[in-house]
Amino acid sequence: MPEAAHIKACKKVIREIKGKTYFPAALPVYEDVLAEIIAEQTADGLDEDEAKKLATKKVLSRIHDIMRTAQPLVEQVITDRVTSGKIESADQARKSAAGNVFQQMLAYAIAQNIIIGNVTKPVVVTMSVKNLIEQYASIKVDEDTLKPDSDVIVYSLDEGEKPIMNFSCKTSCRERAGQTYKWKLMCDLATCNCDHKDGNPNCPVTRYNLTYTPRREILTCFVTTDFYNELGNPQISAMFNFFDYSYIAKTMSPSASVAILETVVDDINQEF
Repeated sequence: MPEAAHIKACKKVIREIKGKTYFPAALPVYEDVLAEIIAEQTADGLDEDEAKKLATKKVLSRIHDIMRTAQPLVEQVITDRVTSGKIESADQARKSAAGNVFQQMLAYAIAQNIIIGNVTKPVVVTMSVKNLIEQYASIKVDEDTLKPDSDVIVYSLDEGEKPIMNFSCKTSCRERAGQTYKWKLMCDLATCNCDHKDGNPNCPVTRYNLTYTPRREILTCFVTTDFYNELGNPQISAMFNFFDYSYIAKTMSPSASVAILETVVDDINQEF
């Protein structure tokens, strides 16, 4: 029986992520934590296959810990690249490496959950978001175009009426969460069908000349490692109420509006 197209696509994404510059340094830590969870589950009486399936889901909520443990390994790669002359600035590499590895690890873990069968719907995960965002999530603001912050996308190869789950991944919430929820607010405005919109110059949709005709629903999702424990700040925590889904890559969440990341598997199954 030929392999399903969405499984092939996810395996391709995994190969591409493994070829990234810094992800291979963090991958052994991910695999070690996955093995630990499998051992815990088998000790609790699950057989090997069921333990691996459950661990592949649970490891999503351990990404914060994985990245903290992998930090010196990634730092060594940065140092080696400076020494070899491949890059000039360790500081600049440091700024981008953590965010990139986080995005890659989310996509990698979701792809693994699709392949192993925890995600039961035929969906694909990708980090090649440009074309999908251009096609489905561009809002016209008068003569300008507003697009959402997008790092990882989960979608169905069969368009139909299936949504697109758009994930914005941030290690810090201080500044970047605002960019994502502003697009969500604009999207809600542009798709508003209230009785007071037509011909009303005081309506924001009319005032800002918003134009957006979505062909597929865009679900706006925000994911954070919360490295700096910012979710305890009410000003930051309140932003998460604007998103369709909000996640923290830890085993516990300090906010009722933010779920632990392993629940994303159930949310994908529910949406598709």
